[in-house]
Amino acid sequence: MKVLIIGPFPLPIDGCSYANKILQQNFVAEHVAHDTVNTNTSVISSKQGNQFSFKKAFSFIPVYFGAFKIFSNDVVYLTPGQTFFGIVKYSPFILLCILSNKPYVIHVHGNYLGKQYQLLTGIKKKIFHFLLSKCAAGIVLSKSLVHNFDGLIPLSKVFVVENFVDNTLYSTVPQKRTDKLGIIYLSNLMREKGILDVLDALLLLQKSNIPFEATIAGSMEVGIKPEIESRLQQLGSSVAYVNTITGDKKKQKLQEANVFVLPTYYKMEGQPISLLEGLATGNIIISTQHAGIPDIIGADNGYLVKPQSPQEIAACLEKIYADIPGNVKRFADVNRNYAASTFTENKFFNKIFEVLKLVANQHS
Repeated sequence: MKVLIIGPFPLPIDGCSYANKILQQNFVAEHVAHDTVNTNTSVISSKQGNQFSFKKAFSFIPVYFGAFKIFSNDVVYLTPGQTFFGIVKYSPFILLCILSNKPYVIHVHGNYLGKQYQLLTGIKKKIFHFLLSKCAAGIVLSKSLVHNFDGLIPLSKVFVVENFVDNTLYSTVPQKRTDKLGIIYLSNLMREKGILDVLDALLLLQKSNIPFEATIAGSMEVGIKPEIESRLQQLGSSVAYVNTITGDKKKQKLQEANVFVLPTYYKMEGQPISLLEGLATGNIIISTQHAGIPDIIGADNGYLVKPQSPQEIAACLEKIYADIPGNVKRFADVNRNYAASTFTENKFFNKIFEVLKLVANQHS
């Protein structure tokens, strides 16, 4: 079996591009014959994919030159966007799969596909349905996200594959700090990812004279840059913005922290890899009751707050601060062991590979 991966690869790094990179690396390690088409358009915005743009459309044209690779592969694995234009952008690949009788698998890295289908009407809805209903299988990140394929393909064709954590994060057991709050935010700095809510919560802690050190890591959304920079200036030396971090530096920052905060309400959200990285390094989790997050985070792992609620975030941080040694002891090992038994590269790769083999065998 030879597999063609069509989707974004780093840079920039986001959950989907990183997952494709790790999948490809495992294909190499396991000697699985494969090829790739990188669809990355290097656009980061909380509104990406919502509106048609001629600039985006023209910039994507060179990507289609890789479509000929479909003919030399047995199964095609796609990670498209979740909006109408996000799917239509992949339509040349999908149509070529249909015409050449090549089975294709759609992996949805989020929780908006079903909502988008419901919102569409007329010819747009028919196009959307046609492109997705012909897929041999659909993959979602957790059980509560299976509904994204409702009305598109039978439930029997939808598979759950949880996200994963880089193996290197499990290589050492960090000794978590217990002297003060060590907070980390690790994601793109987008309004809907909750970065402004985090910074506002830290300002509330500052007013309450609660000591903390915070690391903010990720690419900054241009549209809210002034708002972020204003808050960072107010917070002063208590907060360090380190832009995008990877590898050993990311591991170091995650290990140095004791609280991971990601209060996302991003409508494309599924199961953030950075959240799993927070678990894997033994951090207490503060996130939101949003998308597939409640499937993986519960009271044993930390706290789930309402979206857009800096006050709730601050209250959780104050509760943790009241007994940092006790809270670190309560959560650190539990979270790390939970992640190590559930969210690994091998499990991610093996589950996807099983779906691809099943699809290939059904079409052989």
